[in-house]
Amino acid sequence: FTGECEFPEIWSGEWFQSGMGDNGPVVINRHNVIHPTDTKKCIEKGKANRYLVRDEKYDCYKCMVINMKHPNVIQYKESYCERLKPLRELCLSITGDAMLYSMFRLTAEPVSCPFHDPLTFTYAKSYYECKSPLSQVDACADDSRLLFRHQACADVPGSEAFDEQLVCLASWKEGSNHYLVGKIDHLHAKTDEDRYRCFIYEKPHHADDQATWNVAQSADATCQGLISAHEGSKTMKLTKVSHGGKKCKFPSWLTDHRHWHTLDSTQSYYVYHKDTSLKISNGTEMPEDLETRRSTDVRLVCQEYLSGGSGHQNHHKHHRADHQNQTNHHLNQESDQVTLIAHVTVGCKSGYQCIQIYRRDEHVVQVQSGDLAYVAEEACTQHYWNPVTANITTLVTKTTDQVVPKSKCGPFGKYQLSDTSLLSGCRSNGPQTFTQVHVGCSTEDTLTLHTNCPQSQIDTYHCQGHWESEGVTYVVASPTSRPSGSPRRVCFTYTSTRGVAEGALETYTMTARHDTCIPRQHDAHMAINATLSGVCAETAANTSGGFRVSVSLWSLLLPLMLLLLLRLQTSSPFEIHRKSFPV
Repeated sequence: FTGECEFPEIWSGEWFQSGMGDNGPVVINRHNVIHPTDTKKCIEKGKANRYLVRDEKYDCYKCMVINMKHPNVIQYKESYCERLKPLRELCLSITGDAMLYSMFRLTAEPVSCPFHDPLTFTYAKSYYECKSPLSQVDACADDSRLLFRHQACADVPGSEAFDEQLVCLASWKEGSNHYLVGKIDHLHAKTDEDRYRCFIYEKPHHADDQATWNVAQSADATCQGLISAHEGSKTMKLTKVSHGGKKCKFPSWLTDHRHWHTLDSTQSYYVYHKDTSLKISNGTEMPEDLETRRSTDVRLVCQEYLSGGSGHQNHHKHHRADHQNQTNHHLNQESDQVTLIAHVTVGCKSGYQCIQIYRRDEHVVQVQSGDLAYVAEEACTQHYWNPVTANITTLVTKTTDQVVPKSKCGPFGKYQLSDTSLLSGCRSNGPQTFTQVHVGCSTEDTLTLHTNCPQSQIDTYHCQGHWESEGVTYVVASPTSRPSGSPRRVCFTYTSTRGVAEGALETYTMTARHDTCIPRQHDAHMAINATLSGVCAETAANTSGGFRVSVSLWSLLLPLMLLLLLRLQTSSPFEIHRKSFPV
């Protein structure tokens, strides 16, 4: 034979094949198909994926017809092992009913399952169909997973209630039939022989606003014997369940930014599916590790806006410092607060939640959510929803070096602090003591904290969001420089504690948190009492259409103005004109 025979590079890797047991996987490289018991060496490549291979163990030759159905699935048939013959002659000896071998890639990345919406199904083994009560398929937060909840039927011998989770690994089409390979996980699945299964299904049939799929499942970890979606070791009829109520989109001021994350950067919120759904993942980036995604992803699908009224009043009336004109086609989305019902999926567990979303600033929103209810109509009732006790999650937009939002930092001025102000982060070398806070002095969007423990230093923060709610001022800021591992963002709150006596100094209780924006003091990362000691000594940047003149500048200008006024009163009109406009 001339030339070197090679298998396609995409075939390389480790593969599962039924019957190999604990002997190990099938390994394919550029020149060999290595089974645990023998090795087939590529000798000649023919047309239509036909290969002449030499069985190294028995020193004989075979024709192998190999087809990659999907990057994760290879199927092949082979002739008997004979003495060396032409490839065409060996291939003609493969009959139509020859054994079809299937191999599944062991490192396969899951694919999106062909069935997405919540489904009901009936199933049959042998001649008995379990159709009452209906079984259910729950969609998972990860589109590559489905949870089959089987019900037991009294009139079906051997039927039992159990859950079976399917991970979809590959799908392809042949003629009018569609094929799916997946791994199922249930109590009785102990090995990969029990988990790998092949499915055949038809394009859904539509009738009476419902879609139905006929699905047949293989008896073992092969695709052998799957001819029709109506015949198999197990057959199912899957019916799409129509959602009650109207679908909705999340507010435009939320969806205008596609990526949000929590203040402490432990979770990210991604906008998906034409603004109708959110996906929540751990960290600030979408995890690449699939196992991590499956265990951490949460999916929220907007189901219905509530129009307000009893039980849905705005408990957090607020106003933003920057009022911006907006236009929106949805009445509810015009408001800075929305209350809605969302279908929530956590892993493969799902239900309905009452959710309130508040727009605090262009780059800051807050979210409150209730407990999980099984019925949408109950999600916002008092059994599952209490806006007073519900946790508040603060979200900020994903920013880049090119796009950094700017905002006020709170009540402008210099503040003197008591010597008991502590920050828990300085415990190793003694408590960190703050002496002063400067708000908006160098520029309107900067805040500086002055400390003298364990050493004198000034920490500067860049302010990115600002709002007021129920007498409390909130500011989201980022340190301009920070050690590795320290918080990327901080939420400062100012609560006025000024006395009622005339002339009392402006005093604030100031807190700082890394996790969310609430004024609670006892577990804050910082809680200090700040007293206004004067206005800023420097001229602040003119970022809001005005400017502030410092006290020191006024003290210099006032005597000069008085002197000029005195000279004007003692001068004649001509002298004034001549002195004012010299030639």
